Amino acid sequence: MFTIIRNTLRKSRGALLGWGIGLAALGIMMGSLFDMMVASSEMIDVMNAYTVAMPELAAMFKMDEMGTPIGWLDVEYFSFVPLIIGLFVTGVGANMLARDEEDGTLDFILAHPVSRTALFWGRFLANTLVTIILMLIAWASLLLTMTWSENFSIPAFDLLLPFVSMFGIMMFFMTLSLLFGMLLPARRMARMLSGMLVGASFFITLLSAAVEELESVADFSPLAYLETATAIKDGLSLDWFGMFIAINLVLALIAWQLFQRRDIRVGGEGSWRLQNLKSIFAKNST
Repeated sequence: MFTIIRNTLRKSRGALLGWGIGLAALGIMMGSLFDMMVASSEMIDVMNAYTVAMPELAAMFKMDEMGTPIGWLDVEYFSFVPLIIGLFVTGVGANMLARDEEDGTLDFILAHPVSRTALFWGRFLANTLVTIILMLIAWASLLLTMTWSENFSIPAFDLLLPFVSMFGIMMFFMTLSLLFGMLLPARRMARMLSGMLVGASFFITLLSAAVEELESVADFSPLAYLETATAIKDGLSLDWFGMFIAINLVLALIAWQLFQRRDIRVGGEGSWRLQNLKSIFAKNST
């Protein structure tokens, strides 16, 4: 399994470099812009005017909290970074095993002395580590900005807590995409469906602050449970984080069972005939 983890990490170097540079540049830019915002009285006046003239819009974008480092990050950074990373992890989950199958190399890999279990969990753990590394890069880039900023300052451990909360939710999307890759006939379908769920969760969570009808729908949106400013101020809620970790484990176990019983294709996309979950678990019970 360690060989699989090492090989997967080696093949992920390009993604880590590209996405890591992008997240680092975004963090440095957002941290640096806070000093400019604080120094600009005109920008503060504009935000105050929006708060008075359009309270619904101001509530949706939390403009009344943007004068503090925590509020600034909550609005200008954590409001859309989950969408960016969410789209990345859905692609990772969909490609984790289905890409090799469609390329016609998965059967050659399994012809070597490696079990399906080792291949599945090795790649799953390696891609989990890739996600953690990207989170740490994003966190470190914000800390780097604080070394020269005059106003942008948050304790390092407190700043880490929103990324811990985000990690649990991002792993949910990655594991769900992996499961779709085992159920759907093509990884592009799994990636598309997972990406649509990420986008829907993002917009429902964003608009629920201004649209009353969406408040009940937002209860089913994973991103609605992302803790950002509240995690920094009051600490991370381990109940929600633990719930997502438990759900992720269940989804991963189901995907693993599907992979165990899967008839590996020699290449190309599959058909719409979905695997029968009931029969799979019936086989396991016998």
